Amino acid sequence: MSGALGRWFSRFPEGWWGYHWAPPTPMSAVQLIGTPTFDSRLMATLWAVINRRRSVMLSSEAPQAGKTTALSALVDFLPDDTTGIFVRGWWEEYDWLDEIPAGTGYLLINEMSDHLPIYVWGRAARGALMLAGKGWGMGATMHADSLPEALDALRGQLGATDEDLAGITIYLQYSAYLTPAGMYRRVEEAWHLRLDEAGGLAPVRLGAIAGDRSPSLTGAQRLPAPPMLPDDGGRAARPFEHDPAAYAVLAASLGTGADAFEAELAGRAGFLEQLADLGVCDPPAVAAAVRSYPSPQPPDGTSTERSD
Repeated sequence: MSGALGRWFSRFPEGWWGYHWAPPTPMSAVQLIGTPTFDSRLMATLWAVINRRRSVMLSSEAPQAGKTTALSALVDFLPDDTTGIFVRGWWEEYDWLDEIPAGTGYLLINEMSDHLPIYVWGRAARGALMLAGKGWGMGATMHADSLPEALDALRGQLGATDEDLAGITIYLQYSAYLTPAGMYRRVEEAWHLRLDEAGGLAPVRLGAIAGDRSPSLTGAQRLPAPPMLPDDGGRAARPFEHDPAAYAVLAASLGTGADAFEAELAGRAGFLEQLADLGVCDPPAVAAAVRSYPSPQPPDGTSTERSD
């Protein structure tokens, strides 16, 4: 493993890659938008959200969807002064809360489930969701076949409240399965979770693939490999359709105007596409390039450009 790639891998603790005997081949954000899984606008949205240390949840019912691979790439989008907190197991005490300045910590959870002892569930998962609801950033993955199924699990098994769940700014719904033509992996829906004026959870769908979603795979999380389906119904080639009205709601939640947010997303998406055109694709190179990108200006005009 090269020195640069070795340093990139060293950010993650033992067990981050779950049950794999060896870490899978990593992918950068630029490489991911070169696959059907993400388009550049959705990746730019994740960059804008994570750069503000807001929370994201990546969910797939079936294994091997690429959730941890994507979450690992998203770490590149965190501000330089972020302290990453890798939560593991069921009994995290969260005794570090007084040691990390407010607004600088970001919880990283490779899987929120009860499948392995190193995964996060029970008391530890409940604590992470509570912190997300109180404004702590969190990047996590879980197993569910839809947003309603995920919310039912987090409410019913962990006791999460609407306030906790609204701390998950972005929820991505993957579908993953085998076909005779190869593996299908794709984010099929993206949601913004928020509270309405009455304090209830009011998710807004940011976008979805054109046409219908893949068939339900509920129960596939317990399989050793993704299930085999006859084909993907052409879904790998369908565009991901974004809802401008929903993005305006997300912009308001992030404290910015709709037009300014659209300009920010266009700039971030264009930057990632330019990196691809220049051949800047491997994880260490993309991580270095992203650090040079200016953060958005705050309302008072004070520069927040990240320094190297």
